[in-house]
Amino acid sequence: MKQVVVIGGGHAGIEAAHIAARMGMATTLLTMNLDQIGQMSCNPSIGGVGKGHMVRELDALGGAMGRLIDATGIHFRILNESRGVAVRGPRAQADKVKYRSAARRLLEHLPNLKLRQGMATAILWAGGTRGLRGVELLDGSVLPCDAVVVTSGTFLNGRILIGERRLEAGRAGEPASTHLADQLKALGLRNRRLKTGTSPRLARASIDFSRLEVQPGDDPPRPFSFFSREIPQPQVPCHIVHTTAETEAIVRENLPKSSLYGGHIEGVGPRYCPSIEDKFVKFPDKGRHQIFVEPESLETEEIYLAGLSTSMPPDVQLRMVRSLPGFKGAEILRPGYAIEYDSFDPLQLRRDLSVESLEGVWFAGQINGTTGYEEAAGQGLLAGLNAVRWLRGQEPVVLGRDQAYLGVMVDDLVTKGTDEPYRMLTARAEHRLGLACDVADARLLGVAREVGALTVGELALVEARIDRRERLRAQCDAAWVTQTSPFGSIAAAAGLRLDAGLALSDLLRRQHMGPAEADACLTLLAGWAEPQAGWNPAWERDLLLFDLRYAPYREREARLLEGHRAWDHVRIPADFRIEHLHGLSKEVLEKLALHRPETLGQASRIPGVTPAAVTLLHLHIHRSQRI
Repeated sequence: MKQVVVIGGGHAGIEAAHIAARMGMATTLLTMNLDQIGQMSCNPSIGGVGKGHMVRELDALGGAMGRLIDATGIHFRILNESRGVAVRGPRAQADKVKYRSAARRLLEHLPNLKLRQGMATAILWAGGTRGLRGVELLDGSVLPCDAVVVTSGTFLNGRILIGERRLEAGRAGEPASTHLADQLKALGLRNRRLKTGTSPRLARASIDFSRLEVQPGDDPPRPFSFFSREIPQPQVPCHIVHTTAETEAIVRENLPKSSLYGGHIEGVGPRYCPSIEDKFVKFPDKGRHQIFVEPESLETEEIYLAGLSTSMPPDVQLRMVRSLPGFKGAEILRPGYAIEYDSFDPLQLRRDLSVESLEGVWFAGQINGTTGYEEAAGQGLLAGLNAVRWLRGQEPVVLGRDQAYLGVMVDDLVTKGTDEPYRMLTARAEHRLGLACDVADARLLGVAREVGALTVGELALVEARIDRRERLRAQCDAAWVTQTSPFGSIAAAAGLRLDAGLALSDLLRRQHMGPAEADACLTLLAGWAEPQAGWNPAWERDLLLFDLRYAPYREREARLLEGHRAWDHVRIPADFRIEHLHGLSKEVLEKLALHRPETLGQASRIPGVTPAAVTLLHLHIHRSQRI
């Protein structure tokens, strides 16, 4: 029987092992510490704008993260809710203790999956880098396998930095992985050092919450997963505080003591999650910075300060924290720290996240230069399912940029690469009107059927929801509105004068028809409020209005997409000698040789490769196939 081994028990490893096992493949999850599976080393939260989209997408394909956060979340909020369906994103604060426990319990009871504690030191092949045999462990034993997914997080040559102190570690209290990192570099893979960081954790009792701004969660909370029936955990508020002039003075006075500004860090840090030192240095005109005060668990008294990531010495961190309003007597339980680690150039990956030069190997998560639990989880799911499909001789699942944010992320990584920790943003998706997170289940239903990780009951639930939406749309198209009809009365109350009859769908396109007016109209339709699993009337109304009002823009986008899809279906032969092509500039040749695109669509998205160059490349491919 064929076997998959997943190296690493973080969020990428969980998804890779979970999806492989749900697809029926014998799988082993190898991790240094079984008690740390699903650990949230940084902010204990899931989702956000862009990130929340990906969580709902991986949930639609059979992933675990959405279900885990629903089971353990203690504070749920919809971000960007006022900006429209396309860009609003769910976010939840996790009970990190319960999340870790739930993740391990889920994996331990999953058929086809085994857990194993140990450190991977080498990947073994029968000859060179062909004919994968297994994974060697530090104790000398070997886990036989036919495919391996590496999800090493920050552990490859990881180094923690606090002020001038350096500790070889993958994260606080856990050793770095040096043997595997050295082997991958020895095999010729291009690598770079990246950096991330975390904030100090405080004792709850040492904070004066009366001086903080309360940030309540949504009531009722909305689940992440399309298949969750409830949010079982008690819900608690978070709080907000802002830095002061004293905070800035302390940071600026002690910049040389920071690992980052003291010259002790060589890695590149995340642009969109800067340390507090970076915030004051790079944004000198901003008088204060927002800090989110978030509970880590209902079972502990630790509080996380999101937005105060730092690599200052512990004594400076304490002064910084105590300069915040309400934190005069604050006590730090765990200081924040920066961490450097090895990542590998994602341009060395194929579109299915397999490594071009290493047979049977897939990379997922921070090893590919990304940052964030959600980005890691998305890659883990795609790497795991594609490893299974490769073993079965099936074509890989490659999501398009118009299909999913997961597709945008992978295409960005393998086509453009990244020289800094990559974070998903809705602005990265050029087709985001069609990527609303609330319809990820419908959008990815065909792919979910092909992957085969959802149960028959779960697929039926999605199909029933799609069917009900289609029937609702048909009702709106068929219902006729006149001045004297009940719909007309609602329109008149909204300030609309109807000179002629029109369909209810056309009436709902009018901006005068807000949520309250739309609800009043929909209530007149048969079966609108009829209870159904997974059916939320308020959210379905928003989706209907979005669909009706943005239809012209969606149609225009669809026409543009047709041209893009044509390029994506033209494959560049693996043995095609790009360096010998005539008529292409030296810059284009260099970029094509570096990025090694698999399709013309990928080539067209490489910065510096012009449409004319893609057309000429297409001509060369066509000629070579006729010879």
